Amino acid sequence: LSGQGCRSTVLQQQFNRVGKVELGSVALPAIMRTGAGGPENFQVGTMPQPQLQITSGQMHRGHMPPLTSAQQALTGTINSSMQAVHAAQATLDDFETLPPLGQDAASKAWRKNKMDESKHEIHSQVDAITAGTASVVNLTAGDPADTDYTAVGCAVTTISSNLTEMSKGVKLLAALMEDEGGNGRQLLQAAKNLASAVSDLLKTAQPASAEPRQNLLQAAGLVGQTSGELLQQIGESDTDPRFQDMLMQLAKAVASAAAALVIKAKNVAQKTEDSALQTQVIAAATQCALSTSQLVACTKVVAPTISSPVCQEQLIEAGKLVAKSAEGCVEASKAATSDDQLLKQVGVAATAVTQALNDLLQHIKQHALGGQPIGRYDQATDTILNVTENIFSSMGDAGEMVRQARILAQATSDLVNAIKADAEGETDLENSRKLLSAAKILADATAKMVEAAKGAAAHPDSEEQQQRLREAAEGLRMATNAAAQNAIKKKLVHKLEHAAKQAAASATQTIAAAQHAASSNKNPAAQQQLVQSCKVVAEQIPMLVQGVRGSQSQPDSPSAQLALIAASQNFLQPGGKMVAAAKATVPTITDQASAMQLSQCAKNLAAALAELRTAAQKAQEACGPLEIDSALGLVQSLERDLQEAKAAARDGKLKPLPGETMEKCAQDLGNSTKAVSSAIAHLLGEVAQGNENYTGIAAREVAQALRSLSQAARGVAASTPDPQAQSAMLECASDVMDKANNLIEEARKAVAKPGDPESQQRLAQVAKAVSQALSRCVNCLPGQRDVDAAIRMVGEASKKLLADSFPPSTKSFQEAQSQLNQAAAGLNQSANELVQASRGTPQDLAKSSGKFGQDFNEFLQAGVEMASQSPNKEDQAQVVSNLKSISMSSSKLLLAAKALSADPAAPNLKNQLAAAARAVTDSINQLITMCTQQAPGQKECDNALRELETVKELLENPTQTVNDMSYFNCLDSVMENSKVLGESMAGISQNAKNTAHTQEALEEAVQMMKEAVEDLTTTLNEAASAAGVVGGMVDSITQAINQLDEGPMGEPEGTFVDYQTTMVKTAKAIAVTVQEMVTKSTTNPDELGTLANQLTNDYGQLAQEAKPAALTAENEEIGSHIKHRVQELGHGCAALVTKAGALQCSPSDAYTKKELIESARKVSEKVSHVLAALQAGNRGTQACITAASAVSGIIADLDTTIMFATAGTLNRENSETFADHREGILKTAKALVEDTKVLVQNATASQEKLAQAAQSSVSTITRLAEVVKLGAASLGSEDPETQVVLINAVKDVAKALGDLIGATKAAAGKAGDDPAVYQLKNSAKVMVTNVTSLLKTVKAVEDEATKGTRALEATIEHIRQELAVFSSPVPPAKVSTPEDFIRMTKGITMATAKAVAAGNSCRQEDVIATANLSRRAIADMLRACKVGQAGDMDLACVCGSLGMLARMVLDMNWGFPVSGFQEAAYHPEVSGDVRQRALRFGKECANGYLELLEHVLVVSVPALVPRVLPNPQGPLRSAPPPTEVFAQSPSLPMPAQHQA
Repeated sequence: LSGQGCRSTVLQQQFNRVGKVELGSVALPAIMRTGAGGPENFQVGTMPQPQLQITSGQMHRGHMPPLTSAQQALTGTINSSMQAVHAAQATLDDFETLPPLGQDAASKAWRKNKMDESKHEIHSQVDAITAGTASVVNLTAGDPADTDYTAVGCAVTTISSNLTEMSKGVKLLAALMEDEGGNGRQLLQAAKNLASAVSDLLKTAQPASAEPRQNLLQAAGLVGQTSGELLQQIGESDTDPRFQDMLMQLAKAVASAAAALVIKAKNVAQKTEDSALQTQVIAAATQCALSTSQLVACTKVVAPTISSPVCQEQLIEAGKLVAKSAEGCVEASKAATSDDQLLKQVGVAATAVTQALNDLLQHIKQHALGGQPIGRYDQATDTILNVTENIFSSMGDAGEMVRQARILAQATSDLVNAIKADAEGETDLENSRKLLSAAKILADATAKMVEAAKGAAAHPDSEEQQQRLREAAEGLRMATNAAAQNAIKKKLVHKLEHAAKQAAASATQTIAAAQHAASSNKNPAAQQQLVQSCKVVAEQIPMLVQGVRGSQSQPDSPSAQLALIAASQNFLQPGGKMVAAAKATVPTITDQASAMQLSQCAKNLAAALAELRTAAQKAQEACGPLEIDSALGLVQSLERDLQEAKAAARDGKLKPLPGETMEKCAQDLGNSTKAVSSAIAHLLGEVAQGNENYTGIAAREVAQALRSLSQAARGVAASTPDPQAQSAMLECASDVMDKANNLIEEARKAVAKPGDPESQQRLAQVAKAVSQALSRCVNCLPGQRDVDAAIRMVGEASKKLLADSFPPSTKSFQEAQSQLNQAAAGLNQSANELVQASRGTPQDLAKSSGKFGQDFNEFLQAGVEMASQSPNKEDQAQVVSNLKSISMSSSKLLLAAKALSADPAAPNLKNQLAAAARAVTDSINQLITMCTQQAPGQKECDNALRELETVKELLENPTQTVNDMSYFNCLDSVMENSKVLGESMAGISQNAKNTAHTQEALEEAVQMMKEAVEDLTTTLNEAASAAGVVGGMVDSITQAINQLDEGPMGEPEGTFVDYQTTMVKTAKAIAVTVQEMVTKSTTNPDELGTLANQLTNDYGQLAQEAKPAALTAENEEIGSHIKHRVQELGHGCAALVTKAGALQCSPSDAYTKKELIESARKVSEKVSHVLAALQAGNRGTQACITAASAVSGIIADLDTTIMFATAGTLNRENSETFADHREGILKTAKALVEDTKVLVQNATASQEKLAQAAQSSVSTITRLAEVVKLGAASLGSEDPETQVVLINAVKDVAKALGDLIGATKAAAGKAGDDPAVYQLKNSAKVMVTNVTSLLKTVKAVEDEATKGTRALEATIEHIRQELAVFSSPVPPAKVSTPEDFIRMTKGITMATAKAVAAGNSCRQEDVIATANLSRRAIADMLRACKVGQAGDMDLACVCGSLGMLARMVLDMNWGFPVSGFQEAAYHPEVSGDVRQRALRFGKECANGYLELLEHVLVVSVPALVPRVLPNPQGPLRSAPPPTEVFAQSPSLPMPAQHQA
């Protein structure tokens, strides 16, 4: 490129020439083709004048080398992308078809929101298209051999996938614009133009294309131009045109400066005699010109979408290429000449390029930060807020805190002066007074902070002084917020708008990438998980977009700001899940370009979510006090919308919104009703605590849930054709809004008086009114109304049963019985249909409940007719009693169906419905049986049946011999009695047909059959006596079942939690045994007897615990439910044991095996019912159990991470540093402390709150563990010891939290003076200690001078905590061998040697290594000793040796692990005396080792004490290994088995 002024010419580089290398001078005289000035001679050492002519056209292709595999892959990607672009372009001929819409507020809001959402999606996708285009320009700039074709393919797929998704949004938006009188056709044409430009770009980007580079740049510029035109069509050109103009001017300024640099470089080349150096200068200048032209082209592409971070990133990348090429010019010039004047000119020109680039980048950065600061207080308040955060995070470092305090004092001084200046210029005296008052408060807070800083400076080791400084800084921060509240709030909300917009855009682009990657994903499960997470996020994006639009359109509306905050907070969790799903899916995608696109999108989304989280949190702090007012405003607006919907319904114009169906809206109504109830409970709890901020948040949750309910109620009404039902639904929903408005008003009053009983009483009454209104609203659902009608029908029909007598029947007994049987079958069928319909649509429920009511009416009439047939009052009363039972069970069935239909996802409702249906069937059967028994001749049949039941019991439990016959005699007897039995049964059948007329013959036949059955039973009992053991097991189980119904027992000794824990463990053991029985039924049936015996014993233990558990349950209903479930399990266990015995007798019987498997399945199902009943009894403690299990998993994961770190394989991602994660660790740790406080406070509160607290603490420790792992990884695998220190610190926190959760569970429901509560307080102290230790470690981890000392302090504290566990009387969970114990001593030997070396060297690296090794060795030894499997003799030898070791440790600071003693000491074969010796010596050794570590700590602290040890015995010295100590013990020789 040569230049004069601002002209420039792009030269096309050619990279495709293939041939042999030839040596020679490139600066030879030559004749060029005739140009505008004729032929020119070129001489060595000279350069021609700048050429102003342009020769355009295709270059000579020459011989094109074959495409590489990467180029072939890119060609395939481009071809498939072009097909996708053409397909999208073809769809842009017509609008999307819109459903019919109404004119009420909801319909109008749907139109507006859908337009806003479509505009956002289109804008986000256009951002991605232009960024991808710029990426293609940047990536294809150099030599094809150096091009990253996978990255180019990623950019191409980004373009095509986003264009495909954009076309869908364009069609919908165009239809909406046409519907509202706009010009949708122009929008479709603009989208077509963009698709055409993209198609042209893809053609020029083909690796095999020989088109000049300029064509690619022109095609890219056209994409930028058509993108801007499309955004103008949708009104989304949110970037100021002046900003874009300035952007282009600055890019051209870079080009001009680069052109000047090229001219200066040309001058250097002209004066350079060395042809090789001259060539280098020319090549560098050419590259500078090319990169500059690329920058200009890239600027044209991204200018319309420069608000997007991905577009800014591409433009910055192009700028970096210019800077690099300019630097290349300078370096080449320096190598080519030593002429200072020429080099100075090149340097000045290069500086001009750098300055022009800086101006361009600053212009971009200003836009990225959201423009100019808001208000005159902005800089000062920003500084104050940031510096106070620094002071909070610098706790423990007095010097840093004081330094930050100086900066803080200056900033507050500036702010006070600014406020005073405003006050003096204020004409309103009241406003002036307020400003001066705020300035005074701020000045007083500053003075207090300065005094606290002086105290901290004077006493740098005083934690109390540091805490005072922190508190003073907090007070100053609050005063700043009060003084500059509006300015701060506006700025924070503005930042949140920007962050929310970018998060929504990143999410939209990630969804497009996920959909495009589906075709090349080889893991369907991973893809399905990604699709599901994308679906959830797609549902949240509209709320976020609406929040941004609402806040921007109403900048002074607290409601709009709080809606944006709520939408942002709700977006974080699903967004995070989608990022995780995307990252997990990337390795399973076979197409590299698609995988890279998804990976980049996930990374961008993760960064956007982090920004959104921070911005939402800060905005929440600024806008929090307005939550209640905002909630009231939202509820009142919802009520107005419902009134407008009622008016539309009256006019017949209420229509469902797109996507709304009766089923969906009915389900949404049930879910939102639950959400409202839950939010109200939360609100009442926060009001009782008197915390205004949390009360406001709870009020916002209520309002958000009411919004969902309002939308669902409108949808139900719009989907209902009945005008009366429409009116009822909308009226009930309006009533809910009215009552909820009263509730929030009362909450605002009550929170100001937290202890006022009158306020609390009023609040409870209003809350009850809301609950009743919610019930009425749910009852308005179509199916619900019909169920209520059926319940009323059952009640009305049942009034007939209240009569004292019934008129005589005109029908015969057989006719009445036949009618009853027919009606019973109909009612039973209707009950089954009702159960099915409750899981279906509201229409199904309405139909089936109506039929059930009619069938019940017919059944009751038949029952009354049957009662009239009864010969006496007693029999008649029995019939009536059974009919009443059926009436009650029918009502319960209807209520259960109603509840399940309203809330299909509620736990246990399906089981309750099934139980209610069974109760109806059982009641009907009972009535039919009783009526049948009253028939003539039934008593004799009943007697025979009872006899049969007796002999059946003998057959089921054959335990002893009943005759003296041989086996073959038994068979003969069976044959003979079977013949008699057959004849008797034939007689019964024949004589039963003659009813009462052949009564005597029937009775005789019955008697004969009874006798034959008795004889047959006796014989069979003898043949089956070998399986008698089964009967004993069944008897045991039956006895355990019956004991649950026996009279009251004494006062239970334990709490419900104690019994619950034992029962859960036993129930799970039963489930394991059952599964083993299924396995053994196929592989080894002989072992079924042992397993059945184990099952019997386990069930007995479970039943024994069930009775006291039921007595100590929260209420009688829960206790009864537990007993019932345990009894059901018992029946299942008895049946399973019986089948196991049968299978043992016939191992090859496939049918028996099938029955056993079915029985096992039922038992497993019953076990789950028992566990559910226990969980319902104490949700909070169950949540604690679950939380403790989750924490154990976290600890195990951290152990694995430590293993990776120790191995040196815990690597950092990209170029991240620990500073990127420090703030996240500190904030999460702070949140964990808050969760811990709530957990301890709720230990004696309700189960619901305890459950929430446990779940919240687990969620936070999970986040903390993850962010600490990331921080440890960022330290790099080259520093594994520091990584281990950091992970150990968070592991200590996790272990402390696990202990705290266990203590909370034990203290739940206990009195304040209970020992469990005392233990809870101790656990809380340990938790706080460990969190503090983590914070100190985080702050010291990058400080080379103190990080070793900090690690050693943490290890000493950890060993003290291990010693506390070791000294506890609780026996360990496992045992170990003496060999394990001796092996553990090797770790102590190594740790001791390491400690001695660290004490002598005082190097921080040695101290860190000592800390890590000591922690591991001590803990292992303590555990190994306590569970040791040694006998008295072995352990006595060990103890003697340990005594020697203990004394040596105490004498010479030699270390020995203590935790190993515990496992050895508590082995059952170890006597009490030896156990006490082991524990005593273990404790002495540990204490001695602690002294050694404290000694090392003292000498390792830098610049505080001289490295001279106070030990009069001399410096630290190494100790002999344990084997030598054994050898030195004269009284206790080393055991023979250990001498090797």
